[in-house]
Amino acid sequence: MPQIELYSPVGEEAPHATGIAPFPELGGSKIAFLFNGHVSVLPFWKNLEEEIKTRFEPSDTITVIKLNTFSPAGSSTIEDLSDVDLALVGVSA
Repeated sequence: MPQIELYSPVGEEAPHATGIAPFPELGGSKIAFLFNGHVSVLPFWKNLEEEIKTRFEPSDTITVIKLNTFSPAGSSTIEDLSDVDLALVGVSA
């Protein structure tokens, strides 16, 4: 299984952290977007996905919108994303 790195947009960095690293070279990569599908975030995720496609030219993208806004993504959903190079996951996903 690929390594998972989590970056928190809030709070303090862990004592051993040296900062947030820039995205690796993503050209030709397979990128997934996983979020809760709430109506308030749809425009944001649409714009984010378009920006990623424009800047990094991935070979493929997958967009996964959870069926239930208030429940975590199921294990089968997470397993389906295990073959991507980068997964961008929204809060509460």
